[in-house]
Amino acid sequence: MLLMFLSAGTGMWLSFFSRSSSAAAGVGSWQTSEQTQHVPPRLALSPLQERIASSANLGLLASYGLNLGLISLVYILLRRHGRYRQTLFAKAFRSSPLSITISTLSEGRYLDVNHAFLQMLGYERRDVIGRTATELAVWVDPEDRDRLLKALSSSTVSKGLHVRLKTRAGDVRETNVSAEIIDVDGVSCMLAVTQDVTEARRLENQLRQAQRMGAVGRLAGGVAHDFNNILTVIIGYSELAAYRLGSSHGVSKHLGEIKFAAERAASLTRQLLAFSRQQVLYPRVLDLNGVVNNLMRMLLRLIGEDISLSFQAGSVGNIKADLGQIEQILMNLVVNARDAMPQGGVIAIETSSVDLQDGYVDSHLSVRPGRYVMLSVSDTGCGMDEKTVAQIFEPFFTTKGPGQGTGLGLSTVYGIVKQSNGYIWVYSEPGRGTAFKIYFPEQLHGEQKALEGPPALDLVIGTEVLLVVEDDEALRKLITALLEGSGYKVLQAASGAAALQLARSCEEHIDLVLTDMLMPGMSGIELSTELRKLRPRMKVLLMSGYAGDLIARYRVAENEIMLVEKPFTRHVLLSKIRAALQ
Repeated sequence: MLLMFLSAGTGMWLSFFSRSSSAAAGVGSWQTSEQTQHVPPRLALSPLQERIASSANLGLLASYGLNLGLISLVYILLRRHGRYRQTLFAKAFRSSPLSITISTLSEGRYLDVNHAFLQMLGYERRDVIGRTATELAVWVDPEDRDRLLKALSSSTVSKGLHVRLKTRAGDVRETNVSAEIIDVDGVSCMLAVTQDVTEARRLENQLRQAQRMGAVGRLAGGVAHDFNNILTVIIGYSELAAYRLGSSHGVSKHLGEIKFAAERAASLTRQLLAFSRQQVLYPRVLDLNGVVNNLMRMLLRLIGEDISLSFQAGSVGNIKADLGQIEQILMNLVVNARDAMPQGGVIAIETSSVDLQDGYVDSHLSVRPGRYVMLSVSDTGCGMDEKTVAQIFEPFFTTKGPGQGTGLGLSTVYGIVKQSNGYIWVYSEPGRGTAFKIYFPEQLHGEQKALEGPPALDLVIGTEVLLVVEDDEALRKLITALLEGSGYKVLQAASGAAALQLARSCEEHIDLVLTDMLMPGMSGIELSTELRKLRPRMKVLLMSGYAGDLIARYRVAENEIMLVEKPFTRHVLLSKIRAALQ
């Protein structure tokens, strides 16, 4: 535009001086044509006309000189403007947070790369320039370059192609590559912009894993709740039948086998509940080092003589968790490590205090910053690949052969850690062993006594009046039979509303209400609150296979309630009732 403007201005000057010259040469045109024919042109000019013609020639020369000067000025400005654009591109190329490379299209030889590319792959500039991607072994899958070239052959621009690149240290980075064909001094080259999405992919996988585990956990919790009711009926009636028949009866042995099978199923259900974070816990403030030290002797018996076990205790604070569950975590992880080392090896247990700051939190989904006590269990076993690690906490997933494991060991660990407000991460590579790191929130209070259930008391014949509230009819009938067989007078209700109505209308004193925790319409905690308004001296005993979430939801202190955990035996039920009455 500037050149056009200046050329037009110069043209106007030239036109003006040309017209002036013509006018000066044609002063005698005012004469007649006949007169002009007899007078030569030079003789027809007056001294004034000579001066005008001379001035016109000088102006014409000046205009040519001005035009040449303006063209030179425009050329200089355009040169500077091009250099300015090149400077802008160079600055953007060098300082871009995205990796940018320029390489030949035919060989993939790098002509230039920016700092972000070098930082992503861990190379020095001198190691890259002049070498091809094949020589540097950048492509994890060499076919990715072929796919990129194929995309560029159909269109000069390719956007968002997912490829995996290998760093100088051998690590793999997940990337999205956008490329375009450009011309550099007559050579076809590829300008590629690479976005490192490794961390984003990892966080996405963590979120997907958490959602999948949550869905499976809810399913497991729902199944376990109904299954516990069924198991309680099986265990209860087998015990009741064996009690009435006596140990000398021939059928008693078969009833014992029925009870044993039901108890094994109950153990499986407890593991499902632990995974789904719905198991009844009795948390206390614990010294983690003390827990590990007390368990070391038993752990040594589990692993065998060909495996060495070490414990490095750090200076750690206290944690709040269920003592039995922490012991179960350690046993499950140690047994899992033992099975990964059939030829022997080393298992190392370590504790330390860590402060998880924003940097760690940003790369680990759902972690809250703060002080944590870290428990690490590592081994020198066969290790696992990425696909196995992604599934390792799923229920019933196992790498062992048929009959060698239930696939619930690590899922149980996961559930216990989550229910204790902790976090667990696994680090493993094939042939390099495995390390599990568990983070429990650090507690500021001192060690406490366990908030365990009351001790089992000697069974005595009862005479009190009990109100049983249970929506499962089969279980309600079993409990009634067990209690009436032990001398208690039993009132029954199938729901919370029916229990309230009975409590209002019943004239005799009710000593204790035995109610299920989860019922349609009204929970056991809500029912106990309403019953205490009607009968303040009434004792309450809750039944449930899982109640931790309800206790937190209704803000009931754990030491203000008594629980009997399903499935229960006759002895456990009668002991809990006697303890509650006393």
